Amino acid sequence: MLTDLDVRQALEFECEDHPVLSIYLNVDSRDRTAEQYKLALRNLLARVEDQAPADARQVRNFIETGYNWHGRGLIIFSCQGRDFWWARSLPVPVDDKVFVSFRPYVYQLAALLDTYARLGVIHVDQMGARFYLYHLGNLEAVDGHLGEEVHVHRAGGWASARYQRREVETARQNLSAAAEFAESFYRNTDTRRLILAGTEKNVARFESLLSNRLRGLVIGSIPADTHATAKDLQGSASDLALQAAAKAGCDLADEVITQARSKDGNGVLGLAETLYAVQSGRAQHVVVLNGYSQPALRFKESKYVVLDEAEAAATGSEEPIEQLPDAVDSVLRRALLYGIAVTVVDEHRGLEDAGKIGALTRY
Repeated sequence: MLTDLDVRQALEFECEDHPVLSIYLNVDSRDRTAEQYKLALRNLLARVEDQAPADARQVRNFIETGYNWHGRGLIIFSCQGRDFWWARSLPVPVDDKVFVSFRPYVYQLAALLDTYARLGVIHVDQMGARFYLYHLGNLEAVDGHLGEEVHVHRAGGWASARYQRREVETARQNLSAAAEFAESFYRNTDTRRLILAGTEKNVARFESLLSNRLRGLVIGSIPADTHATAKDLQGSASDLALQAAAKAGCDLADEVITQARSKDGNGVLGLAETLYAVQSGRAQHVVVLNGYSQPALRFKESKYVVLDEAEAAATGSEEPIEQLPDAVDSVLRRALLYGIAVTVVDEHRGLEDAGKIGALTRY
């Protein structure tokens, strides 16, 4: 399970004296056999073997001898020179990626957190509901509320309508009570998005009973029978979350562009403006086009990032500076550390034309 502490460890680790190897590997059995993902790993490591030989050996040994097949994605950060080893298997997919720097490469981790963090699923039936919270595909919390059993009467005649009214009322009371419990459960777990699961009829009934706040978190529904397990729900919910995140990302990019081009709008576009907004604490939500990267410079002591030597000189600082392989990764890292929301979009023509990155700002 990937905890908030795990994420912070990855975000904060740096080593100036030894390389840090970052690996993202697709180990989804629906896409690859074990031999296929091992071959993919060998190809990734071949690109960086000369930059981080000890770490490449450690990763190879882990996959060949210590890794048990489970999950769909694997993330590894390794710095053998500092005895740092960070490996997490996830029930959600990742794209193959290798990177060597002085710290873990968190670009894709940021995208995963945006899509799959704090995802709630409510499994509804006539007796009530079961509440699940998934974090990056892992089941993190479970609760529920079940009320009175709903007896289906098949008698005909004058009593049939009365029995049916009682069944409907019992089901309504069960769902109403469950909706109240859901409010506290998903507030206490800091849930970001909600998915409803069940029959179309039960889901529609239950959604109408939710508070406005919870209804605003609902991104869709998935079919599920009464006996669906937490694992059954996780797979379908993750697929829906990916689709919903793609649409939400495009909507956010549209909003950032509109705000940035408005006279009094709270938005910025381009790497320079976005970087400044994040470092100054003005940024509220960063959006970036997947794959965009650009090298930069960083002051060694203050960790302040600038895009070129002219900008560094303009600060008047006499601190030594160092090369930064990817300023975009640095933006996302700082955003996550500062509690600023991050969204990575795969495609957006407007954002591509407007600098590939931007942010909504607080003022």
